[in-house]
Amino acid sequence: MTLENDTPEISDISTSTELLTLLPEKRAKVTVTILIVVNLLNYMDRFTIAGIPNYVQQYYSINDDQFGLLQTAFFVSYTLLSPVAGYFGDRWRRKYIMLMGLMFWVAITLASSFVPAHLFYFFLLTRCLVGIGEASYSTIAPTIVSDLYTGSDRTKALGFFYFAVPVGSGLGYVIGSAMARWTDQWQWSLRVTPILGIGCILLLIYLHHDPPRGQAEGAIRLTATSWLVDLRSLLCNPAFVLVSGAFTCVSFILGAVTWFAVQLIEMGINARYDDPTAWRMYDVPLIFGICLCFSGIIGVLVGAFLGRYFRQYLPTADALICATSQFVCAPVLFAALLAPSVNFFLCVVLVFIVDLLLCISWALVSDITMSVVVPNRRATASAVQMIMTHALGDCISPAIVGAISVAIADSASLEMRFLSLQRALFLTPFVCVLSAFLFCTTSLFVVPAKDAVHKFIEESKLPSGVYEPDGGIPVSPSSDIDVHA
Repeated sequence: MTLENDTPEISDISTSTELLTLLPEKRAKVTVTILIVVNLLNYMDRFTIAGIPNYVQQYYSINDDQFGLLQTAFFVSYTLLSPVAGYFGDRWRRKYIMLMGLMFWVAITLASSFVPAHLFYFFLLTRCLVGIGEASYSTIAPTIVSDLYTGSDRTKALGFFYFAVPVGSGLGYVIGSAMARWTDQWQWSLRVTPILGIGCILLLIYLHHDPPRGQAEGAIRLTATSWLVDLRSLLCNPAFVLVSGAFTCVSFILGAVTWFAVQLIEMGINARYDDPTAWRMYDVPLIFGICLCFSGIIGVLVGAFLGRYFRQYLPTADALICATSQFVCAPVLFAALLAPSVNFFLCVVLVFIVDLLLCISWALVSDITMSVVVPNRRATASAVQMIMTHALGDCISPAIVGAISVAIADSASLEMRFLSLQRALFLTPFVCVLSAFLFCTTSLFVVPAKDAVHKFIEESKLPSGVYEPDGGIPVSPSSDIDVHA
């Protein structure tokens, strides 16, 4: 392809890109802060019901199997809508996509709190629909953070962003159980996040700003390619596929453990004292929620720090740190599952360590993913990764564990109910080992993938018409411009 006479010179391009300067530091921080707050609310809502299992099971007269379906139903829609959000997230204004999803999430979550006791499956449907709203946000937000920062700053920003995972999950347990006790109506637990969500909608409208796609890395001329081309590129990227597979295992473990942990601990206490009300001796959801918050914060901080430090000496440090944390986590998780019927406080300590080790990988996985995928495919990459991590991870793990628990329980005694759930959860330490193996394998492909991304970005800085990968349509990096692929 030849250059036209009016094609700008390299110097002109350099001058024009100076106008696309990085967002002022304060504006970038405000944008990331808003994304963190919304992510916090997402995870609060996601684990509110997990903090009040006895209330929900008694109200709807359901067993472990049906209770596990509540989380699975949520992730079904969450998983199915992720690729749609990812497709539009690479092509349209991300701010509006997130706003529409957040408004839908607020409305459905509030509506779910009014479903009567005889309509359990309608309640199940509302929890399924909640995933639609959350998918539109969770797919896009990490790509915005990645467009604001690079290198160690990106790791740090993503670390803060993923604080919302443990902190939001922990607050979901705490607020869920607290509201159920204070109001004597567990439904009020589901009404807290929608109220706070209205404030987040206002923040997104008035204070949030989309950075140009790829701006932090200096990309100038990005191209929008078809979704099939994007998908083919991602599936042919071994670093992306392997890190997504490894994180799917982490997601499987977290989905099963966080959903059934409170119930397992309460059952262990009941079995130890042979009293179905013995669990009231301890405020398990509150203690577990606080434990989840602090262990998660420490885990994300430790992971981000180790990644920034060891990356100076070893380019594959992120993947190897994740692998090590999973290897160590496996035996600790096994011990934690044995502890509820032995000693409550020992169980709390072990759960703290397990969650810390699992959370080490959160920011690092996102950092790896964003660094091995070109900027104009990151929302799609995030969506594909979500499909993998949820469809094969926390979407199915609660249902699988619940089904195994019901299948192997041969009596309704307190001890057998505890043992059946405990044995079902013994699946998770083995998944931990598989995750560690996949992270180790990922480390073999990270460096070549990062080099390919760097080459792509450098070539995007060439004059218009010199480089158009995959026959794509050259587009402005500004996310304020709608582009049809």
